[in-house]
Amino acid sequence: MSNDNTIPFRRPDALARFAKSRLVAARYGGADEARLSAFETQHEVSLSDGYRDFLMRENGLDYHIPHTTIATLPAEAQSDAFVLSDINTLFGIGNGHPYFDLEELAPDMDFHDYGFTPFAHVIGLGGDFSTLVEITEGKRTGAIMYTDGELFHGMRSDGIAGKSADEAIDYFIDSGYYYRVATNLSDLFEKYARLI
Repeated sequence: MSNDNTIPFRRPDALARFAKSRLVAARYGGADEARLSAFETQHEVSLSDGYRDFLMRENGLDYHIPHTTIATLPAEAQSDAFVLSDINTLFGIGNGHPYFDLEELAPDMDFHDYGFTPFAHVIGLGGDFSTLVEITEGKRTGAIMYTDGELFHGMRSDGIAGKSADEAIDYFIDSGYYYRVATNLSDLFEKYARLI
């Protein structure tokens, strides 16, 4: 007997489970590789393999995490979940949405400045212009940081000129501007998937 017609069952990964959940209000399909490359060139950023994979699969998500969902989690998972509930958008590139498309937003963002933090690529946005950024340089490469949007303009005036990426990130963590919410995008989606 042949196994040629057998299709093995593969459990959906964390991104697929979260994207298809009732928490997600809008999905934007897959991104165009040429547009991703053009974005990297124009803004002098390098998209990680994990973020590129997200963009090729979903190219942005609009979602809402109710606090009642968080209350059902174990205590050790609740602090990150409260932070994640403050973010309600994961950006796409070239998805055509005026508020969720980095092609549209990047030239005039009032909540992230690639020139100020070239070591951090913005991937999400929430209340009070708090963001999720992915670290692209230094010892924390790949880490996902939550930024306190209320501190953004003050951080810009503090100046991090002359500091390495690691020194600047340490300064932002010590000042409360950055909070590490995930070790990488896979870890981030695992945390989101636990909320469904």
